[in-house]
Amino acid sequence: MKETEISIIEKISALAEQLPESKRTQLRDLVANWREDIRHAARQPYNELLTISSGTGSGYGHARDVSATGVFIENSGDFNVGDKVKLMLTFISAPNPLRLSGTVVRKSGDGIGVNFDEVSQSQIRELDSIIANHALILRSK
Repeated sequence: MKETEISIIEKISALAEQLPESKRTQLRDLVANWREDIRHAARQPYNELLTISSGTGSGYGHARDVSATGVFIENSGDFNVGDKVKLMLTFISAPNPLRLSGTVVRKSGDGIGVNFDEVSQSQIRELDSIIANHALILRSK
């Protein structure tokens, strides 16, 4: 998907917040389908508690899946599309929590999608490695 198309999808997502709930849900579902085309990394199941914070507050959420580019967090409260957030993820395959920052790019009745900010190549490689090890551990159970 082209950068302009991604930008348009982000604008549509933000405008959806102004619609009545039933229409908002329909539009979010449609946009979610479009977003499938812009994922740049494979997602792995990740059902762990994580810490999430922004300028307006902080809390905990359960992640549903994670990739080297983002994470989906179930039912995470008052965060909105466009919010800048800080995350702390823990993995059974890594000794230390991974601290990342990102932007909320999707909000649905199930939770929020966070796209990680640009990170160094070493952090991306580290996250890819952690995710792969995490997936192997989960498969062996």
